[in-house]
Amino acid sequence: MLLVPARPAPRLQPARAVPLPLPLPSLVAPPAPRRSPAAPRWIARVLVIALALGGPALAFAGQKSVTVDIDGGVRHVRTYATDARSLLAREGVHVSSDDLVQPAGRIRSGHRITYRRAKPITLLVDGRPSVVVTHGLTVGEGLADLGLKPDAKDYVYPAAGTPLSRGMTVSVRNAVHVKLRVDGRLRDVVSAGATVSELLMQAGISVGPNDYVVPSSHRKPVDGMWIRVVRVRRTIVETSVAVPFDDVTVRDARLLSGTRRVVQSGAEGLELRRTLIVTEDGRQVSSAVMTVKMVRAVQNRITKVGTREPTFHGTGQSQSGLASWYRADGLVAAHPSLPIGTVVRVTNVDNGASVNVRITDRGPYVDGRIIDLSDEAFGRIAGLGQGTIRVRVSW
Repeated sequence: MLLVPARPAPRLQPARAVPLPLPLPSLVAPPAPRRSPAAPRWIARVLVIALALGGPALAFAGQKSVTVDIDGGVRHVRTYATDARSLLAREGVHVSSDDLVQPAGRIRSGHRITYRRAKPITLLVDGRPSVVVTHGLTVGEGLADLGLKPDAKDYVYPAAGTPLSRGMTVSVRNAVHVKLRVDGRLRDVVSAGATVSELLMQAGISVGPNDYVVPSSHRKPVDGMWIRVVRVRRTIVETSVAVPFDDVTVRDARLLSGTRRVVQSGAEGLELRRTLIVTEDGRQVSSAVMTVKMVRAVQNRITKVGTREPTFHGTGQSQSGLASWYRADGLVAAHPSLPIGTVVRVTNVDNGASVNVRITDRGPYVDGRIIDLSDEAFGRIAGLGQGTIRVRVSW
């Protein structure tokens, strides 16, 4: 065996940094790693599932579900519109500047879109007309849209529930407070009647054919008015009335003057009267006899009075003085002392006229007067306007 002598170990020098050159890309592609045959299958499945789940979400991104109310017609729609007017345009609704559209801003899912077409109508408030624009579906909603809220007593025509249409005329009358006196009572009435007659009808007050109303039933009620209904009652009353008989005097020349003879006794008659009595609120204001029917005729009392002048048989005695007169039937006279039944002759000394009379009474009791003649006897010898005359009485 040969032995080779060992070399001395070299001396180590301090290490210093040496910049290393950057590796250059290899011009030759490294060999592809080997993959398992199952990898492409599960990746494909993941992609299919992602597309199935994310595709619809991407497709419906920005779509909203809202409720649309178009003049009372309500339906649910899905839309991409951002505001109500755009949505209505997509629904084929032409929106004018006077139409009502709510809400005004952006819409979101769950919102309710309301559209009301503007309706010009003629509004009569207490008879004063004006043309206004409203958006209500009914008369009541239209009035509310205009800020009018009629009370229960106010009058609205057509009725509040009537569908509202363009060009319609709506009448509103505000109720008034009146005092009503009827049937003995004073009532407070609130009504929107156009006339006093309508007010009474609404208050349940009937006016009969004979009744009357103050003021007139055609007047327009105003607040604070006093109204009176006067109940007029016309009643026909039948009554039996006794008819008195008359005393009839018949002059008879065959009877001696001053003689009275009843030739027919008197009897009352009976008649049936129908009287119309009118009362107002229970107080009688008039009565008038309508018909009179004679049930039993009147029988007058007839007295015959003699006019034959009595026969004078003088004794030659006489007396002078004043004569007055009184009312009496026949040629009779009153003397203070001559026997009753004596026939005397009375002569007017101024004109010579004379008359035969029978003494049937006493008097006169006045100084200077000697005889009181009946008016018939006095009238034969002087005028009744003289009062007294100078006479001579013979018997």
